[in-house]
Amino acid sequence: MTYLITFIAVFLTDVLYIYFIKSIQDNKALQAAFWSVIVTGTASITVISYTEDHWALIPALAGAFFGTLVGMRVRKKFGV
Repeated sequence: MTYLITFIAVFLTDVLYIYFIKSIQDNKALQAAFWSVIVTGTASITVISYTEDHWALIPALAGAFFGTLVGMRVRKKFGV
C-alpha cells in the first residue's frame, strides 16, 4: 500500500506542479500560492513514504516520470 500511495503522491505532485509553474509564468500570485500548498502537501506524503521505506523510491521515480509525462500531454492537449 505504501508503494501505491507513493506512486500516486509523486504522480499528482508532478501534474500539479505544472499548474504551479503556469501560475508563476502568468504572474498570478494568489493562484501560485494555492498550488504551492497543494504541491508541498503531496510532496510531503512522498518524503514520509520513502524515508520510512527506501524501496518506496522506485514507485516515487516511476510516479515522477509518468506524472510529468501525463501532465505535459494534458497541458498540450487542453492548453492549460
